[in-house]
Amino acid sequence: MKTTLKYFRNYRVQSVLSPVFKLSEACFELTVPIIVARIIDTGINAGNSDYIAKHVVILGLFAVTGYISAILAQYFAAYSACGISSDIRAELFRKVEDLSVTDYEKLGASGIITSLTSDVNQISSGINLFLRLLLRSPFIVIGATVMAFTVSPTLALIFVVTVAALSIIVALNMKRAVPLYSKTRTGLDRLVSAAHNGLAGVRVIRSYNRSEDDAKHFRDESESLCGNQINAAFLSGWLNPITFAVVNLAICALIYSGAINVSSGSLTQGQVVALYNYMSQILIELIKLANLIVSVSRAIACADRVESILAIEPERHSDAKTLDSAKAAHTVSFRDVSFTYQGNSESSLSNISFDIAEGERFGIIGSTGSGKSTVASLIAGLYHADSGMVAIDGVPVDGISRKSITGCVGYSFQKTRIFSGSIGDNISLGRSNINVCDIDDAVRMSCTDDVIRGKSEGLGYKVESNGSGLSGGQKQRIGIARAVAGRPGILILDDSTSALDSVTEHRLLGNLLNSGYKPTVIVISQKIGTVSICDRIVLMDDGRIDCIGTHEQLLRESEKYRYLCSLQKRSEVPDV
Repeated sequence: MKTTLKYFRNYRVQSVLSPVFKLSEACFELTVPIIVARIIDTGINAGNSDYIAKHVVILGLFAVTGYISAILAQYFAAYSACGISSDIRAELFRKVEDLSVTDYEKLGASGIITSLTSDVNQISSGINLFLRLLLRSPFIVIGATVMAFTVSPTLALIFVVTVAALSIIVALNMKRAVPLYSKTRTGLDRLVSAAHNGLAGVRVIRSYNRSEDDAKHFRDESESLCGNQINAAFLSGWLNPITFAVVNLAICALIYSGAINVSSGSLTQGQVVALYNYMSQILIELIKLANLIVSVSRAIACADRVESILAIEPERHSDAKTLDSAKAAHTVSFRDVSFTYQGNSESSLSNISFDIAEGERFGIIGSTGSGKSTVASLIAGLYHADSGMVAIDGVPVDGISRKSITGCVGYSFQKTRIFSGSIGDNISLGRSNINVCDIDDAVRMSCTDDVIRGKSEGLGYKVESNGSGLSGGQKQRIGIARAVAGRPGILILDDSTSALDSVTEHRLLGNLLNSGYKPTVIVISQKIGTVSICDRIVLMDDGRIDCIGTHEQLLRESEKYRYLCSLQKRSEVPDV
């Protein structure tokens, strides 16, 4: 909760005014039973109508003033709760955007979405109730007990015993409630993950007729969450009945003892009514306090989850270096680099070393799982090497600022993510340094002009999230245009032409390599024909470098490379 509490600083005034107005309302409520007692003892019993009328007017004024105080308290509480939750949500989103890929994968998309939505909403509700009731309810309970002593010290002992018993019950309930609510939040993460997987993979699920299996998995997660929620609700549910039972027993004892005292003449009827009203106030406030504890317990559990994300240390620091001339070609160096993905027992890269010259066209080829994409991710700074050094222009990637490295490295993935919006927006991604001419050049070089030619809106053609209605090849061309538009000094094509036909691929690569734009190009592919145009090619096998050289050198010197060529040539003419 420590990290979350700092957000109260911007709403100090509202956070103070809300409980202050609630306390002023509580003061009026505590005075009402005394006035009612005087009306009964002095007004009604004596038949003094003027006294009754005067005190009824006072009660009316108290009611109006208390009503205004309650409205103001609610307004300031809502203002603070909404503002604080909005700040937390914004900061949380900024933190998520700044997370390393490793941290993001560890948290999972479902957990992050739950934290940004449901958890922050629970925090907002908890803050609202906290500001309105945290001081008011204890103040009423303690105040009613103190006022009871002013009426009858003997009968006030009933109040003391009642409050002590209920305090123990509430403390025990809260001790068990917080862990249970934390468990329900984890269950909600799993349910969101199951829903996300089912919706994202709906085509695959239906094509393999696994809809029932997916539905069963979702039902299992839903039932598990339901069970956890029932347990938490059961624990919270018995708090109100016990509170009612204890307070009503106390009221019975109070009325019984009060009747005896009235008969003996030590108490008046009005004083008994006042004591009864004070006990009723305690009942109402303790019920509110019980609901507050339930809500705050949820909020604390959610705040702890949010805080765990906010507490993640940023990957980069203010002393990170900036590369000069981001749009100029750069050199890339690998020195004894090893890397293992989190949770894997085997290394994806093992002691690899090579150099890429400035402006060189460098190809990387290998079978699936050989480490090709891992090399690209290390160059782009998405991951950091476990050992060894990856450097751009001699500067370790670990020490380059995120802004600088994204400016000098353009990365086109095999699976292009398409966002809701126009094709032009998907290419520019809102980057202020990209103008219309840059987009037009990128569209031409990536052959995306073939995609927009049949669209009447051109670059303004609207696409939905995940590119519904676009083919895999069209998405890849938009992804390449996105990478090229910023004119980075290093352009990485990570198997990003795999969905293109050979004619379009040849034309696209020709456009990139023969234009005035001369970056350092890293082409990653499983196809010999794609990398054969590169100045040098590295053949990777099981996370290691098997050989490196030109296409002709590898044909002469590498048996594996020749075998790979023969396989691909053979596959061009399948047996019938």
